[in-house]
Amino acid sequence: MKKAIALSCLTALLLSGCGIDDSGDEISKPDPVSVSTAEATTETELETTVTTTKAVTTTKAVTTTASTTTSVTTTSSSGGTATFTDRLDAYPELYKAHVQLVWDEIYERNDGCVSIAYALYDIDRDQIPELIFKYGTCEADFMVDVYTVDLDANLSRVGEFGGSHTVFATDGNTKDLVLISGHMDEMSMMWYTMDDDFVMSLHKEYAHTLANDETYESIEFAQNVWRMDYISAYSFDKDSKPKSYLNYAYSEYDEVEGLYLDFYGTWNSFH
Repeated sequence: MKKAIALSCLTALLLSGCGIDDSGDEISKPDPVSVSTAEATTETELETTVTTTKAVTTTKAVTTTASTTTSVTTTSSSGGTATFTDRLDAYPELYKAHVQLVWDEIYERNDGCVSIAYALYDIDRDQIPELIFKYGTCEADFMVDVYTVDLDANLSRVGEFGGSHTVFATDGNTKDLVLISGHMDEMSMMWYTMDDDFVMSLHKEYAHTLANDETYESIEFAQNVWRMDYISAYSFDKDSKPKSYLNYAYSEYDEVEGLYLDFYGTWNSFH
């Protein structure tokens, strides 16, 4: 059943909260996802090859603004043997297998404590959506990875970012991917593009300190930046059942039992 939620509650949860780490127990920080170009990375029936790219971390918000154009990856995807149809058919199962793998690794390492969020968005507008994937246990260790399907129809990581207090958004004019970070009235927005060789670049950045009469959303709207619909899932421990949420930006969510990984339905409903 859809449940209405106040906009202020959504902001507090995504930008100011501390995830699910409320017990005070020591939780180990998840290691960076191990990826390789030489071997499969899942134990499922689907074999997925992952190509890594240069990592990038978002900067801490400050009170000034700046613009820049900087390459954040070095991987070139020229060549390839897969057709467009091959790549289009491959992405749902590739993304599903990888999200499941990361979920399982964090779940086992932290006694059932894991939190993820993901969305599909076509950053380079080639009709094949990228996976925007946030994972960890709480705000202290969240990371955001961006994945695409390369020209050999393999899973390829094209971006890695710090994910603390971060939500996914897009620019209403340019359609760039925007990562919004905010905490304690300090916020930053980073605009990213991706070229035909799957190289992500930081296109623009903006930082701001909220005044007493401002909200995160009011600043986002002034910049013509709009949050995405996305899927989130949580598990507190191995004694409780995971729950997933289909989050509709600014308004409602649907609650689903278990880990929701229907990437066909996600793309059809959330783009």
